[in-house]
Amino acid sequence: MAGIPLIAATAQRLDLRAILSGYVGAYGNETIPVVDTLMILLYNLTLGRQPLYELQRWVGNTDPSCFALKGEIAAAFNDDRFARALDRLYLTDRASLMTEIVVHMIGAVDLSLARVHNDSTTVKAYGKIHGKTRTGLELARGKSKDHRPDLKQLLFSLTISSDGAVPIHYKAYPGNRTDDTTHIETWNTIRTIAGTSGFLYVADCKVCTSEQLAYIVAEGGRVITSMPDTWMESKTFKQELRAEQKAKRRILLRKVPGQESQLEYYSLFSGSYGSTKGDYKIHWYHSSEKKKNDQLVREQRLQKAEIDLLDLMPKLNKRMLKTRQAIDERIEGILSKRKVRGLYEISLTEVKQSSRVQIGRGRPGPRTKFTTCIESLFSLTWQRDKEALKAEKRLDGIFPLLTTDSSFSAKDVLLAYKYQPRLEKRFTQFKSVHEAAPLLFKKIQRVEAIMFLFFLSLLIQAIIEREVRSKMKERRIDSLPIYPEFRDAAHPTTSKILDAFDGVSSYIVKLDRETTKEFRDSLTNTQLEILDLLGVTQNYYWGTQSKQGE
Repeated sequence: MAGIPLIAATAQRLDLRAILSGYVGAYGNETIPVVDTLMILLYNLTLGRQPLYELQRWVGNTDPSCFALKGEIAAAFNDDRFARALDRLYLTDRASLMTEIVVHMIGAVDLSLARVHNDSTTVKAYGKIHGKTRTGLELARGKSKDHRPDLKQLLFSLTISSDGAVPIHYKAYPGNRTDDTTHIETWNTIRTIAGTSGFLYVADCKVCTSEQLAYIVAEGGRVITSMPDTWMESKTFKQELRAEQKAKRRILLRKVPGQESQLEYYSLFSGSYGSTKGDYKIHWYHSSEKKKNDQLVREQRLQKAEIDLLDLMPKLNKRMLKTRQAIDERIEGILSKRKVRGLYEISLTEVKQSSRVQIGRGRPGPRTKFTTCIESLFSLTWQRDKEALKAEKRLDGIFPLLTTDSSFSAKDVLLAYKYQPRLEKRFTQFKSVHEAAPLLFKKIQRVEAIMFLFFLSLLIQAIIEREVRSKMKERRIDSLPIYPEFRDAAHPTTSKILDAFDGVSSYIVKLDRETTKEFRDSLTNTQLEILDLLGVTQNYYWGTQSKQGE
C-alpha cells in the first residue's frame, strides 16, 4: 500500500483522471484505458521514479485496490504499455491540458496567485536521443546547471505560487535555450491562468532585461528581481562603496535556515537608487550571512591563485615562458581564472645574464671567433594588495533587488525575493525524489511527454505538503515524528510523509487459488494522524471506499 492511497486521494481531489481522459481519449478495443496506465505511471513518479522495465514488478507487488484494478489485469502493465501511453500523451494538446488542470486545482485547494516565482534548471541526458518534437524540443549542449557541459540537456522552467510553493506552470525548452528569452512567454501563460495581470512576478536576474521588463510593465504586470552585475548601476554603486563606506540601517532579523540557533541580519543602504532605463526602483541590501560566505569564497580564490602562481615559478625561463609578455599573459590568465584581478601586487624581476658563445662548430682554437649573448632571466614575487582587499571587503554581503512597483517597501521586496529558495527546493525534489535526471529514453517525444507527468507529480507532492502543514498550523501541532529514529519534523515534506507509510501492506492467504484469509498491517498513531490531516479515511486507504468523502 505504502503512500499510494495518499497520492490517489490527492489526484482524485484534483479530478486528474477525468481531465486526462478528456484529452487522451480511448479506443473501443482497449482492455485497459490509456489514462489508467498514465495514472499508475504518475503514482510511481510521485512516490519515487523507477525505470519503465521495473514497473511491471512494482505494479505486481502493489495492492490492486490502490489503482482500482483487478489483480489479474495488473500483470498486463509491462514497459511497452507504459511507453505507448507516453506516446499517446505526447499527441495531446498538453498546453491546454496543463491550463485546465491548474485552473481546476486553484479552485479545488483555494490557491492564491497574488505572487508567483519562476526559475529554471537543466536536465541532463545519457546516450543518444535524436530528433526534435513538433514543439521544437531537442536535446542540446548549453550552460549546464548540473556542471556537466559534456552532456546534452534540456531546460526545464518552473513557476510556483507563493502559497505553499505549489507549481502552476512548466515548460521544457531545448538545452541551448538561454533563460533570458523565456520570461515573456511564461508571464503571458500565467496571466491566462490567473485571469489577471496584477500578480507579482518574482524571478532571478535573467528577467532583468530592458525588453522583458518593459513588456511586462506595459501589460500591467509587476516584477521583483535581482539586478545583474553587468548593469552600469551595479558597477557605479560598487565603485562608490569601494571608495568609502555608505550608511545603512537594519531592517530584518531572522533565523538562518537549517541553523535555528544563528541569526541573520539584513540592512538597507541609505539613499535613493533607480535604473537609467525604465526608472525602476533599486534597493541595495547587506546580509550578515552573505558577508561570511563572500569572505570565505574570496579567501579560497586567493589561495587557489597562490597555488597556481607557485606552480608557475619553476616553469619560468623555459619553453614558451622566456619573454616578459608571455609570462605576463600567463599571470593575467591565472588571476582572471580565479577572479582575483587587482588583489595582488605582482613583481616580475628581470636579470640580464651574458655568456660567451663560440661561432661555428669544432674545437676552439687560436682563430675561433666568439660572440656575447645576453639572456633575460625572470623571477616572480607577489603579495596581497592590502588596500585593494580592504576596499573589496566593503562589498562583502551586498546585493541589489529591482522592483517595477515603487509602492513596495524595501522590506516587502526583500521578503518576497527570499521566498525564491522554496523554488530551488522543488528543483532538488525534481532531481532527487522524482529522479528526473538523467534522461534514459530513446525517443525525444517520450521525454517531452514524461516532463508533463513530472510536473503533475511535483503538483501532487506540493499539495500534500501544503495541506499537512496548513492543518498542523490550524490545529497547533508543532511537529510530526516522521524523521529517522522518530525525530520530529516541524515542517514535514511530502517525501517524508510518504516514507512514513513505507512497508504498510495488506495480505492474502490462498489455498488452491482460493482466498482463505485477508489481513492488514496496523497503522501507527503517526500514520493515523497524517491520514486525518489529509482528510483520508482508513476505509479509503485500504481500498474499501472507492471515493474520498463517501
